Amino acid sequence: MRYTFNFICCLLFQTISFNAFAVALNQNDSLQLKSAMWHQVDLAKPTQGEQLVNAYNNISTPVTSLYSAHGSAIAKISLTTTSAGRWYIIPQINYLDSGVAFYQDTSGIRKVADFSQDSASPSAIVMHSQAFELQLEANSHGVLWLYINAKHFAKPVSINVIPQSEFVKLQFYINSLSLVSITIMLTLACMALIMFFKTQHRVALFCAGYIGLHGIGWAFAAGIVALLFNYHAINTHYFGMYIFAFAIACASSFAYYLFNFDQHTRTGISRFLKYFSITALACGFLNLFLPFHWVFYLAHFLAAIWVYLSLKLGFTMLGMKDFRAKYFLTGNLVYSLSLVIFILSHLNLIEISSPELWVLIALAIDCICILLSLSEWLKIKQNNFIKALELSRIDPLTKVGNRLQLQETLDNLDNFYLIVFIDCDNIKSVNDHLGHAHGDKLLIEVTRLIQNALADKGEVCRTGGDEFICVCNVKSAQQLAQLILSINESLNYIHQQVQKHWPLSGVSYGLASSEECNDYKACLTLADQRMYTLKHQRKNKRQVQSQHA
Repeated sequence: MRYTFNFICCLLFQTISFNAFAVALNQNDSLQLKSAMWHQVDLAKPTQGEQLVNAYNNISTPVTSLYSAHGSAIAKISLTTTSAGRWYIIPQINYLDSGVAFYQDTSGIRKVADFSQDSASPSAIVMHSQAFELQLEANSHGVLWLYINAKHFAKPVSINVIPQSEFVKLQFYINSLSLVSITIMLTLACMALIMFFKTQHRVALFCAGYIGLHGIGWAFAAGIVALLFNYHAINTHYFGMYIFAFAIACASSFAYYLFNFDQHTRTGISRFLKYFSITALACGFLNLFLPFHWVFYLAHFLAAIWVYLSLKLGFTMLGMKDFRAKYFLTGNLVYSLSLVIFILSHLNLIEISSPELWVLIALAIDCICILLSLSEWLKIKQNNFIKALELSRIDPLTKVGNRLQLQETLDNLDNFYLIVFIDCDNIKSVNDHLGHAHGDKLLIEVTRLIQNALADKGEVCRTGGDEFICVCNVKSAQQLAQLILSINESLNYIHQQVQKHWPLSGVSYGLASSEECNDYKACLTLADQRMYTLKHQRKNKRQVQSQHA
């Protein structure tokens, strides 16, 4: 685990190690940038470089940052090289509608790249941003013109220039980490959805929504969907922000059901979870009618609330010894930290490159923990069900099986079996003369004696007030004959032991085997008849002894 953590950290440091505005190409090459390099213009996507030059010359005052701005902007970057090489320009823009690059030198001005979000054939692919290739000759001097257009610039737009060797590494790190994280989320969402179809528990459905909508949203935001299905009329990168509100609604509902707030008395935090889920869902539909910059800020507002709510809930439930919270809290600690970094970077309060990677990796870890918390919930649910099922088959007084357990035993009989019907004698007299407490003690003692004598031979069940049935399975008719002799001896011994402490009582019994009957129902009837025959014989014997006395 430690080596895995170190490896991920190294990858992250590789992705954020270059400066946003001054990157050394090598000792002889240089990149000239102004601190205020952007000029906002009212210009549709240009098809010729002269359109950029003219628009640039008509704007005298540049802006220091495009943060929170929208519309079109132009940048003019002077480049000087002493050696031939292939460079990659990476404009760090989250949501870009149009992007075009022109290069101007002594031979004129020419288009070198279209890095728009809907570009049919991008020259380079880096998720969460744009990139294009620029090949320069030795001892060249020229100007790189950049045109960008977006509905909202989520953070200050930075331009990074790196050589091909470094770009290949950067591209591998960012793209592979993004793909792996999103794949983990979508895979875990499918697992949660399968759990829902098998169990029909709402908590599994909301877990699938929590994980799956985050994964789908990031697939849109990272540009994966646009690469697979390029819709020129729609910029699918925006969809991630629109989906986020629904993902948070599922996250809040998942937490609500995870900790069984639907089954307990409402508390402040449970009500907040419920209403926050409804609010986030309403925001998701409201977003469809809002300008994108409002959708953007509303998503960050919901994320800030979820950070506070998830951490408070996790610590509260862990303090109550609810150990489902250990996975929930661990995952949300990691995710919340990344969200804070993400929000602060978008609010221009901290400067960090590729904050999306931090969120993606943290979210993948969070989703693993969320699925573990769901697994813990299902495990607890299963254990409770098993306990309830066991209790439904156990007689509460004697702790042996009841009629339900007897029926299951009868339904699974083999070819050779023996059914023993046992009844306590004169239990009514014991209750009338000594009280029901003594009657219960009698039943408990009879059960103990039967269990000691017959438990290793078959299943003992209490089927009525003072009636017991023992079902014994054997492998052959010879074993059946031996078992009948053994049980007769054991039951006679039990009768004698009971009469020592309860002279008014005793046990009567009847046996019937599969050799005598066609099915277990006939055996039950025959064993019952034989039990009553023995009971009447003993009763008549006691009456005769009483008359002679």
